[in-house]
Amino acid sequence: MKNSKLMTQKEEIVMDIFWTQKKPLTITELAGFFYKEKLKQVTLFRIANSLLDKGYLEIYGFERNNTQYARKFVPALTKEEYAAVLLSEHGIKSTSLVKIALSMLGYGKRKEINQDEKDKLIEELESIIARIRSQDE
Repeated sequence: MKNSKLMTQKEEIVMDIFWTQKKPLTITELAGFFYKEKLKQVTLFRIANSLLDKGYLEIYGFERNNTQYARKFVPALTKEEYAAVLLSEHGIKSTSLVKIALSMLGYGKRKEINQDEKDKLIEELESIIARIRSQDE
């Protein structure tokens, strides 16, 4: 699975930091989030390069630190976009979106969804449909 576009567990942990921070980070800044795990910067450097190769991170720019320059990284896709990659890898197509949304609300575990949940789901789906339609124009 070496050539897989899916992330390893450590890569997902690193990406979660980028997704929650919502700002460009250097490897040194990233290492600050792993002080308890004591992950070395060289390990994070390798993970970042792997994420770059897979297309999940991109270089945002450079930051000078004394006499050296450090690359700043940002996610190349959102967490939701990666979830779509995962679903696709498992054979789940876009035609299953409604079923997935209902499953996320717990429909299937329980008999009915309350009206507020139904209304919220319908509103969100209508918003998605409107965006898709506006792109076609």
